[in-house]
Amino acid sequence: MEKVINCPCGFVLRGSSDEEVVKKAQEHAKSAHAMDLSREQALGMARPA
Repeated sequence: MEKVINCPCGFVLRGSSDEEVVKKAQEHAKSAHAMDLSREQALGMARPA
């Protein structure tokens, strides 16, 4: 099932699996916000697309 995360900065990311959405969210958090995002945090923000 595809999931989507809408970052408060306006960035939207989509993933076709939990692993994909977590990876994309962690990469975005690190590069755009200098933050380390846990798997649980990323999945907590993810919603069905």
